[in-house]
Amino acid sequence: MDQLYPLLKSVAIFFLLVLLIQILKRQGIFNDSHQPVFNRLVTELALPVTIFSTLAISTIYLDQLISAGVMIGSIILCCFLAYLACRAMKLSWGVTGSLVLLAGFGSTSTLAYPLISQTFGSNSEAMAIGLLIGEFGVCIPFFTIGVLMAAWFGSQEGGKKTEVWPVIKNFFVSPIFIAFILGLIVSQIPAASTFLEGQFWVTFFGFFNNGLEILVAVSIGLMLKPVQLRNIFPLFLLIVGIKLFLQPVFVLCGASAASLASLPTEILVIEAAMPSGAVAAVIADRYGCDGPLASALVVATYIVSLLTIPLISYFFI
Repeated sequence: MDQLYPLLKSVAIFFLLVLLIQILKRQGIFNDSHQPVFNRLVTELALPVTIFSTLAISTIYLDQLISAGVMIGSIILCCFLAYLACRAMKLSWGVTGSLVLLAGFGSTSTLAYPLISQTFGSNSEAMAIGLLIGEFGVCIPFFTIGVLMAAWFGSQEGGKKTEVWPVIKNFFVSPIFIAFILGLIVSQIPAASTFLEGQFWVTFFGFFNNGLEILVAVSIGLMLKPVQLRNIFPLFLLIVGIKLFLQPVFVLCGASAASLASLPTEILVIEAAMPSGAVAAVIADRYGCDGPLASALVVATYIVSLLTIPLISYFFI
């Protein structure tokens, strides 16, 4: 139970923030016109700064990227399965884009890191492996491939045929991609990377890192609308089945095939068992996919993960 305390705490804080925004919205302090503003604050300010600050001080070792590669493989497979299911159900492109993102990308930094830290220790080898898998196996694919997928699916919504190249071109000039490239460049310049590890910059970037979670919670709270459970129940089962059950199985098989040690395998399973990422819902809405559906499913997977994470940990770790 002690190991699950960080999970329970993180989920409780997330729900309280979302609930607070819902209350303020009902009182008229927030309205639907504010939602695009907060979405843009996330995608064009907080996320780019967080991406840059994380990558700029990262040290990348080739042999450590195998675990991240296993996670990337599982994400691609989960996204593809969700896409096939959506096509079989003849869902709209906007709904498909949201489900594809939620099926593959989990809430790594919000839930996985605190759980790993509490279980293995904040300065442990496990935490270092967890950060590596989270940043290079989840965050980088999401900030590149994930954002690009959201933009493409969103551009197809409404039945209008859209060229792929304009979507790719817009992505290449987006703040997220520019921050990604600059972060990688700075990480390869020791003097610049060391400079950014100074106390001033750590504190400066820390404000954005901490503010990101609040902005995401605000965006989710503004997007969240009453939905009929029976209308989204099949989609809920689809996401729960792929994200919370199949992805841990996929990473376990991948770790076995790559002959990974027990510790990286355990970390992979923990991170794969996380619920759908709240940032994924914000990105889905920002680029024209079904944001309200995505936000409802994120909240639902957070709740269900309180049951599935202990089960996955018991049977697979």
